[in-house]
Amino acid sequence: MRHYELSIRPFRQVACDKEQALKPLEEAAEIYGAWQELIIHDGMTPDADARRAMLRDYVIDECVETIQAAVNMLAALTIEQGEIDMAIDRMDARNDMRGRF
Repeated sequence: MRHYELSIRPFRQVACDKEQALKPLEEAAEIYGAWQELIIHDGMTPDADARRAMLRDYVIDECVETIQAAVNMLAALTIEQGEIDMAIDRMDARNDMRGRF
């Protein structure tokens, strides 16, 4: 199983508003669009390796931007690290119960 270490700082200016709350959704949709590009164009061009690398980076960038948007929402809500740690523990327990780990 992979384990990712992420250290993502929130933006200096965040607001607990509708725009901030919708941003993770917008970014998640962009992950899907980037993934579609990767799948559709995989192996279809003479420079397939270079194109695949570029599209793979695009998917990764969109994933990280989605995480950034979620971190900004946490900051806007003034969530503390301890609360995040407890939420991660709850998520891990749910995923373990569902056989995902």
